[in-house]
Amino acid sequence: GKKGTHLPFSGSNQLNILGPEIESYSQDQIDALTTFVDNPFYGTITDPNSVLSSPQIQAFQLMVPFPQFPDGVTTDVRPIASSIYHGLQLVAEKRYTNGLQFLVSYTWSKSIDDSSVSDDNVTWLGSLTSLQDPNKPYLERSLSTFDIPSVLQFSYTYDFPVGRGKAILGNMPRVAEAVLGGWKTSGILRTSAGRPLVMTLSDGTSLPTYGAQRPNIVGTPRRNNGPDFIDSYFADPGVFQLPEPDTLGNAPRAIGSVRSPTSFTCDMALGKLFSLASVREGMNLEFKLEAQNVFNHPVFGTPNTSVDDPEFGTVSYTSNSPRQVQLGLRVSF
Repeated sequence: GKKGTHLPFSGSNQLNILGPEIESYSQDQIDALTTFVDNPFYGTITDPNSVLSSPQIQAFQLMVPFPQFPDGVTTDVRPIASSIYHGLQLVAEKRYTNGLQFLVSYTWSKSIDDSSVSDDNVTWLGSLTSLQDPNKPYLERSLSTFDIPSVLQFSYTYDFPVGRGKAILGNMPRVAEAVLGGWKTSGILRTSAGRPLVMTLSDGTSLPTYGAQRPNIVGTPRRNNGPDFIDSYFADPGVFQLPEPDTLGNAPRAIGSVRSPTSFTCDMALGKLFSLASVREGMNLEFKLEAQNVFNHPVFGTPNTSVDDPEFGTVSYTSNSPRQVQLGLRVSF
């Protein structure tokens, strides 16, 4: 287990926001906030790129703590985030006298935090910066967006029992040994569960100065396990709904009831070491044939999670490469 405290909470450092009382405003009061009024800074602030150089400005701009700064006021990232991780790790290793050895590992875990991002960047300073409610950053607490609940990995190496001194053709001529003997293979197979999904909106309307609005979830999201999951990833897309304008959606930062597709990868290699002692003492030539994604198995990417997008729920890419094979020669002396 791991516990993190006082971690940087990216996105929680915006100071130019309206107070939490606007969450209980009527629609008329919200409309009043977005109504254009006379700008008291007109003529004083002359920067043409600033909204404060216009004769009129939306009323909420005059109600924030620092109205003279339309682009916002931020501090250093506040160290108010926390995280917790629990995991069970099992490892089994075996070596046989016939040249076979393997390692099996399994991890079952859960990670929860206030601020994290998925895919390539899992650093705290690169976390999601759009807090739906910047007045209550603690509402961001959810599964980590990089949480993977289970990972199974199997790796092996095997020296083929063929060649001089081996179980098969142990007395073969040295010429045949140079071709048939000394081969070995290795491989790594890994399968892991998917990551939580971050549900978003294309056309959501946020409260003034608040972060991006999130969808409402009115049921339990489930994945479509049928053959058409690429075109319709969610079994019941209707559980995700567009909230009313200027309200807070109830979707958490990341959901775990539906995750990105399971990942499966397998890489294998075949190689042989040729002795070149007749040329130079201790000199060897190593030949290696390597295949990445040897079974050419696709790993489907994350579905479109923008609830009000026409392409919502479709998987449009794979996150791994097709089978790649390469040959290598290395001389050691």
